[in-house]
Amino acid sequence: MDIEELMILIEKSRKALVVIEESLFDDLKERISELEELKKSADSDEEIQRIDDELRTLRRIQRKLFEERTGKIIRAAWAEVCGTVSGIEGLENLTTREKLFYRELVDLISSFKDEVIYGIEAEKEESEEIEDAEGYRVVRLLDSVEFEGIDGKTYKLRREDVVVLPSLNANALIKGGIAEIVEIKR
Repeated sequence: MDIEELMILIEKSRKALVVIEESLFDDLKERISELEELKKSADSDEEIQRIDDELRTLRRIQRKLFEERTGKIIRAAWAEVCGTVSGIEGLENLTTREKLFYRELVDLISSFKDEVIYGIEAEKEESEEIEDAEGYRVVRLLDSVEFEGIDGKTYKLRREDVVVLPSLNANALIKGGIAEIVEIKR
């Protein structure tokens, strides 16, 4: 690992998300582990000092790169959910792991926004199970309504509620102009 190249990478990362090797963070962890092992078997104080210096530098580089890249990813995800421009350059340069993190953040922030603004309580596992079950639909209410569903439950729903209803009830509400279908993207 060339420390000078890594320092230049940190400087470039302050301005934009630059291309990095997919394995960069794993390589840094591996090198840090190697140095920790070397330190245990070092013969002199000078060698221990040299190893300690390199360890400190690599840990600082690792932390700085993580902070710079993660901060930009978080700001870009926030901007996407809010429909604004992030001003973050280089999103196309995310590693596979970072892309996954970005998508999960967008989904998490979107779910939180839906819950806070629209009252949608999104429990991922439950909603996925319900979506997969035949005979149910996710709808958003356009008006308040109270009725007994074909499943025997009494529904007391308000305008803007998003709920999962038996298809028969959901279709009747949609046809009556009281609800609309909510399409769930995967």
